[in-house]
Amino acid sequence: MKPITAVVFGVGVMGQDMTRLLLERGVSIVGAVARSPEKVGRDLGRVAGVGRDLGVLISSDADKLLAGLGADVAVIAVDSYLDSHAEHIATCVRHGLNVVTIAEEAFHPWGTAPETAARLDALARQHGVTIYGGGHQDIFWAGIGGLLMGASHRVDEVRWRTDFNPEGLSRELLLEMGIGCDPSELPVDDGQARPPSFGIAAVDAVAAHLGLPRGTVSVHSEPVIGTEPIYSAALRREVPPGQIVGVRDTVRRDEGPGEPLLEFTMIGSISALEPGDSWQVIGKPGFKLSSRYTPGHDQVTGQAVNRIPDVLAAAPGWAAFDSLPPLRYRRTFSRP
Repeated sequence: MKPITAVVFGVGVMGQDMTRLLLERGVSIVGAVARSPEKVGRDLGRVAGVGRDLGVLISSDADKLLAGLGADVAVIAVDSYLDSHAEHIATCVRHGLNVVTIAEEAFHPWGTAPETAARLDALARQHGVTIYGGGHQDIFWAGIGGLLMGASHRVDEVRWRTDFNPEGLSRELLLEMGIGCDPSELPVDDGQARPPSFGIAAVDAVAAHLGLPRGTVSVHSEPVIGTEPIYSAALRREVPPGQIVGVRDTVRRDEGPGEPLLEFTMIGSISALEPGDSWQVIGKPGFKLSSRYTPGHDQVTGQAVNRIPDVLAAAPGWAAFDSLPPLRYRRTFSRP
């Protein structure tokens, strides 16, 4: 069978990691897009630390690169929010590429960016390709809980939590979270000073998996204040005590008649030493499950890349989490 062909869109830490993983899976990388002048024009293999040339020069002009390229899929790693990279997705779709983006909001965007999601969904259907927002959220913010609830007689409440360290992600994300600011400079208490919480997408995805309507979703945000100096490599400076080192979001979907309560707590802090997730399903029977993983981003890129065969086999449009099969490990990829 012919190998899957891919374009890497964004060649930062995540894009470089996915480059290496795609090659390990037997995917043929035929293009790369970045905006950094230090990377544009260089060979992707050298930038991504592969140790050899791939014959793929990084371009800053996506339209020019993709025209007539005929690639199967683009893996996008440029931002966490949909509106800030929607046009990148649209460009890939117009050139006939399926898209997997690691943007957390893109996991289930209909509650926070409904107009953008609807526009891109229609565009994908028009061009016969599929869009999916995959990454850490796929398993740890929805998949594990969905499997646990599959053993339930009755589900009354679902409470889950994630602790993550955003330090290895991007400087832009830290700034969006207010990290390194004085609390008085960023009034996040009402949840309005930042873009929508990633937790909304996770709660909406779990609700959809349970066959529930979106319902009323509330977000309470509060800063995590540092108690000791912490050096941030992303910010390239030390964050002193008393400044913001993270954000705690509590996203809650209140239960309707006969419906379970859903509550997701997200704590992203550069002081987090043990990233992980925990789930509690309250009902008959009850379940508790927690996970820990090595600090870093491997679990993000692994889930995104391992989703590619499912996305290529899915119906055109924006694929929802509950429309795809459970994520699984594949040692090699080929076209479906």
